[in-house]
Amino acid sequence: MPVRLLRSCALILVLALTLASCGYIPRQVAGLSADTSWDALPLRKWLAEDRAEPVALSFCAPPECGPGLAVSVIRLTGKDADITDALLKDPERLARALRSPAGRERPVKTRITVERLNDPYPGFAIDLAPADGSKRPAYGAAFGRREGEALAVVLVIGEAQDAVLATARDVAARELGS
Repeated sequence: MPVRLLRSCALILVLALTLASCGYIPRQVAGLSADTSWDALPLRKWLAEDRAEPVALSFCAPPECGPGLAVSVIRLTGKDADITDALLKDPERLARALRSPAGRERPVKTRITVERLNDPYPGFAIDLAPADGSKRPAYGAAFGRREGEALAVVLVIGEAQDAVLATARDVAARELGS
Protein backbone atom coordinates (compact mmCIF):
# COMPACT_ATOMS: atom_id res chain seq x y z
CA MET A 1 0.00 0.00 0.00
CA PRO A 2 2.74 2.59 0.83
CA VAL A 3 4.47 1.87 -2.52
CA ARG A 4 1.22 2.44 -4.40
CA LEU A 5 0.65 5.74 -2.53
CA LEU A 6 4.24 6.82 -3.18
CA ARG A 7 3.87 5.99 -6.87
CA SER A 8 0.62 8.01 -7.07
CA CYS A 9 2.22 11.00 -5.32
CA ALA A 10 5.24 10.82 -7.62
CA LEU A 11 2.98 10.74 -10.68
CA ILE A 12 0.99 13.74 -9.42
CA LEU A 13 4.22 15.63 -8.67
CA VAL A 14 5.63 14.93 -12.15
CA LEU A 15 2.34 16.00 -13.78
CA ALA A 16 2.20 19.20 -11.71
CA LEU A 17 5.80 20.11 -12.54
CA THR A 18 5.19 19.42 -16.22
CA LEU A 19 2.13 21.67 -16.32
CA ALA A 20 3.87 24.40 -14.34
CA SER A 21 6.84 24.42 -16.71
CA CYS A 22 4.69 24.84 -19.83
CA GLY A 23 5.02 28.62 -19.49
CA TYR A 24 8.76 28.24 -19.94
CA ILE A 25 8.48 26.44 -23.27
CA PRO A 26 9.14 29.05 -25.94
CA ARG A 27 6.54 29.75 -28.59
CA GLN A 28 7.96 30.04 -32.10
CA VAL A 29 6.78 33.01 -34.14
CA ALA A 30 4.40 31.85 -36.88
CA GLY A 31 5.48 32.52 -40.44
CA LEU A 32 9.17 31.75 -39.93
CA SER A 33 10.95 28.81 -41.49
CA ALA A 34 10.73 25.65 -39.41
CA ASP A 35 14.43 24.82 -39.69
CA THR A 36 16.86 24.90 -36.79
CA SER A 37 18.30 28.32 -37.68
CA TRP A 38 15.56 30.07 -35.67
CA ASP A 39 15.63 30.07 -31.86
CA ALA A 40 12.78 31.18 -29.62
CA LEU A 41 12.82 32.62 -26.11
CA PRO A 42 10.24 31.80 -23.41
CA LEU A 43 9.18 35.39 -22.80
CA ARG A 44 5.90 34.92 -20.98
CA LYS A 45 7.60 34.06 -17.71
CA TRP A 46 10.55 36.42 -18.18
CA LEU A 47 8.76 39.65 -18.98
CA ALA A 48 5.71 40.44 -16.94
CA GLU A 49 4.67 44.01 -17.55
CA ASP A 50 1.20 45.35 -16.99
CA ARG A 51 1.12 47.28 -20.24
CA ALA A 52 2.49 44.89 -22.84
CA GLU A 53 2.21 41.15 -23.06
CA PRO A 54 5.04 39.48 -24.94
CA VAL A 55 3.63 36.68 -27.05
CA ALA A 56 6.69 35.35 -28.87
CA LEU A 57 10.28 36.26 -29.74
CA SER A 58 12.44 34.43 -32.24
CA PHE A 59 15.84 35.27 -33.63
CA CYS A 60 18.22 34.00 -36.25
CA ALA A 61 21.88 34.94 -36.07
CA PRO A 62 24.61 34.57 -38.68
CA PRO A 63 25.97 32.31 -40.05
CA GLU A 64 22.68 30.34 -40.08
CA CYS A 65 20.83 33.38 -41.42
CA GLY A 66 22.51 35.64 -43.94
CA PRO A 67 21.35 38.82 -42.24
CA GLY A 68 20.62 38.58 -38.54
CA LEU A 69 16.93 38.97 -37.71
CA ALA A 70 14.85 39.29 -34.54
CA VAL A 71 11.07 38.91 -34.69
CA SER A 72 8.61 39.56 -31.88
CA VAL A 73 4.88 39.54 -31.36
CA ILE A 74 3.36 41.57 -28.53
CA ARG A 75 -0.11 42.55 -27.36
CA LEU A 76 -0.79 46.01 -25.99
CA THR A 77 -3.84 47.35 -24.21
CA GLY A 78 -5.13 50.67 -22.98
CA LYS A 79 -3.24 53.87 -23.60
CA ASP A 80 -0.17 52.01 -24.89
CA ALA A 81 -2.29 50.32 -27.57
CA ASP A 82 -3.75 53.69 -28.60
CA ILE A 83 -0.34 55.38 -28.84
CA THR A 84 1.20 52.47 -30.74
CA ASP A 85 -1.75 52.30 -33.12
CA ALA A 86 -1.32 56.01 -33.87
CA LEU A 87 2.41 55.49 -34.55
CA LEU A 88 1.70 52.56 -36.87
CA LYS A 89 -0.61 54.82 -38.90
CA ASP A 90 1.70 57.88 -38.77
CA PRO A 91 5.35 56.74 -38.39
CA GLU A 92 6.67 60.25 -38.95
CA ARG A 93 5.58 60.96 -35.35
CA LEU A 94 8.00 58.23 -34.23
CA ALA A 95 10.79 59.69 -36.38
CA ARG A 96 10.23 63.17 -34.89
CA ALA A 97 10.33 61.74 -31.37
CA LEU A 98 13.56 59.86 -32.08
CA ARG A 99 15.16 63.00 -33.56
CA SER A 100 14.14 65.14 -30.59
CA PRO A 101 16.95 65.98 -28.18
CA ALA A 102 14.51 66.21 -25.23
CA GLY A 103 16.22 65.13 -22.02
CA ARG A 104 19.64 64.67 -23.64
CA GLU A 105 22.63 66.90 -23.13
CA ARG A 106 24.11 65.89 -26.48
CA PRO A 107 21.60 64.65 -29.00
CA VAL A 108 22.64 61.58 -30.93
CA LYS A 109 23.15 62.46 -34.57
CA THR A 110 21.20 59.78 -36.33
CA ARG A 111 19.83 59.45 -39.83
CA ILE A 112 16.24 58.24 -39.46
CA THR A 113 13.93 57.43 -42.33
CA VAL A 114 10.44 56.00 -42.08
CA GLU A 115 8.03 54.69 -44.67
CA ARG A 116 4.36 54.12 -44.05
CA LEU A 117 3.13 50.63 -44.98
CA ASN A 118 -0.48 49.51 -45.37
CA ASP A 119 -0.49 45.95 -46.64
CA PRO A 120 -2.94 44.76 -45.30
CA TYR A 121 -2.32 46.17 -41.80
CA PRO A 122 -1.13 49.61 -40.78
CA GLY A 123 2.58 49.69 -40.17
CA PHE A 124 5.91 51.18 -41.09
CA ALA A 125 9.49 50.50 -42.08
CA ILE A 126 12.31 52.36 -40.35
CA ASP A 127 16.03 52.77 -41.05
CA LEU A 128 18.42 54.02 -38.37
CA ALA A 129 22.09 54.86 -38.90
CA PRO A 130 24.70 57.23 -37.51
CA ALA A 131 24.61 60.50 -39.45
CA ASP A 132 28.37 60.26 -40.08
CA GLY A 133 27.99 56.85 -41.75
CA SER A 134 30.41 55.22 -39.30
CA LYS A 135 28.20 52.13 -38.90
CA ARG A 136 25.84 50.18 -41.08
CA PRO A 137 22.14 51.00 -40.72
CA ALA A 138 19.69 48.91 -38.74
CA TYR A 139 16.33 48.19 -40.30
CA GLY A 140 12.97 47.61 -38.71
CA ALA A 141 9.38 47.02 -39.66
CA ALA A 142 6.16 46.83 -37.66
CA PHE A 143 2.57 45.89 -38.42
CA GLY A 144 -0.39 45.99 -36.06
CA ARG A 145 -3.97 44.81 -35.89
CA ARG A 146 -6.68 45.85 -33.46
CA GLU A 147 -8.49 43.05 -31.65
CA GLY A 148 -11.14 44.90 -29.68
CA GLU A 149 -9.34 46.93 -27.01
CA ALA A 150 -6.04 45.11 -27.62
CA LEU A 151 -3.48 45.73 -30.34
CA ALA A 152 -1.39 42.85 -31.67
CA VAL A 153 1.95 44.03 -33.08
CA VAL A 154 4.60 42.24 -35.13
CA LEU A 155 8.09 43.78 -34.91
CA VAL A 156 11.09 42.77 -37.02
CA ILE A 157 14.62 44.14 -36.68
CA GLY A 158 17.57 43.16 -38.82
CA GLU A 159 20.59 43.99 -40.91
CA ALA A 160 19.07 43.75 -44.42
CA GLN A 161 16.13 45.91 -45.43
CA ASP A 162 14.63 43.43 -47.92
CA ALA A 163 14.80 40.54 -45.42
CA VAL A 164 13.21 42.65 -42.69
CA LEU A 165 10.28 43.71 -44.88
CA ALA A 166 9.69 40.24 -46.32
CA THR A 167 9.84 38.64 -42.88
CA ALA A 168 7.52 41.27 -41.38
CA ARG A 169 4.93 40.67 -44.11
CA ASP A 170 5.14 36.88 -43.78
CA VAL A 171 4.88 36.93 -39.99
CA ALA A 172 2.07 39.51 -39.99
CA ALA A 173 0.07 37.34 -42.39
CA ARG A 174 0.40 34.34 -40.06
CA GLU A 175 0.28 36.05 -36.65
CA LEU A 176 -2.29 38.75 -37.37
CA GLY A 177 -4.45 36.77 -39.80
CA SER A 178 -5.61 37.79 -43.22
